[in-house]
Amino acid sequence: METVLVKGKTIPKFDDALIVFLGLSEVDSITAHSARQFGIENSDGEVYRIVGAENDLVYSKLISRLRELRYRIEPLQASDFSRFKAIVRTPPKL
Repeated sequence: METVLVKGKTIPKFDDALIVFLGLSEVDSITAHSARQFGIENSDGEVYRIVGAENDLVYSKLISRLRELRYRIEPLQASDFSRFKAIVRTPPKL
């Protein structure tokens, strides 16, 4: 699992706690080892962080943990970005 911030986007206050909760490693860029990716939105509705998982099992576990925190998961349709599978939206009260 790895994650990278999107340059120029607002980082929400909850970000540090979320990264610790998910057990992610910060990297400079997402590597080819990330078979599945998703973006996490800030309160402005912009993807500020991209998370990469090395396989479907790890991806599913990350998504499950986010659902436990009441994040809304919006799966994406198949596209040119075949590794990018979902957008994670913050719970209404964050």
